[in-house]
Amino acid sequence: MLLSEKLVVISTAIFSFMVIVDFFLHENKSIYLVPLSLLIILLFFLFPSWRQKLSNRPVAIFILFAFPLAGYAYLYKLAGSLVHFLSQPWNDGKLASFDRLIFGLSPNLAITRYYHPWLTELMMFAYVAYLPLVVILAYVLFRHKGPEQLEAYVFSLGIAYVICFVIFILVPAASPRFYFSDNQPANGYLFRKLMNLVETSGQYQGGSFPSAHCAAGTVMIIYAWRAGRKTFLIVSPLILFFFISTVYGQFHYAVDVLAGIFVGLLAALVVKAKFSLER
Repeated sequence: MLLSEKLVVISTAIFSFMVIVDFFLHENKSIYLVPLSLLIILLFFLFPSWRQKLSNRPVAIFILFAFPLAGYAYLYKLAGSLVHFLSQPWNDGKLASFDRLIFGLSPNLAITRYYHPWLTELMMFAYVAYLPLVVILAYVLFRHKGPEQLEAYVFSLGIAYVICFVIFILVPAASPRFYFSDNQPANGYLFRKLMNLVETSGQYQGGSFPSAHCAAGTVMIIYAWRAGRKTFLIVSPLILFFFISTVYGQFHYAVDVLAGIFVGLLAALVVKAKFSLER
């Protein structure tokens, strides 16, 4: 079993156990996810044998190596159901205070003076582009650097995500769009509407600190560099715009972004050391 697959299995098992405990403590309504967790764990146990049978089919091998990315998305949902596990109040006031301490003002409030429909559209494009870019970069690494580099990338993302998900539970924060509820970005066009759809269907109140998106974005910049100069020049500007968009869109505090970048760097360094020791 690949390291990324083990990470999904272990994290899913632990988070699901916490959901069961939380059901008895606080009547957690996400208890219905536990049977799905068991199916996901079983599925990942089947992957090693499938890789052997499909070893001569590159597309199938790519899908199997990259499938933990879907597992991380599921872990995000599980973590979201556990943000009240420790019965803590939201920490948004503290995070907003840290922002003022570091920057001398609130970046979330200061950026509102630049709100404009076309700028909103650009920022939301960068935010929406992050999701397919995760998979596209995975495929580029697979094609040009091979399965080992793809596994390093997917595992690095997994380490970054899981660290963020654990901190979501330890330090729950609703996010600026709830704390500064009057500071919603100017209306945009297509990508603003797409982002509204993502917000209503995929995001939850409580996944603010640290920014898992920025942690993943940092990992993506590092692996885009390893993929080649052309890939880096395409990926890195989008990710940098994406970092700004998290504050512009009131999805994260600036300190969330800084913490996410640190987590991403840490994850990439840990995986690099792990793979270097195994050579």
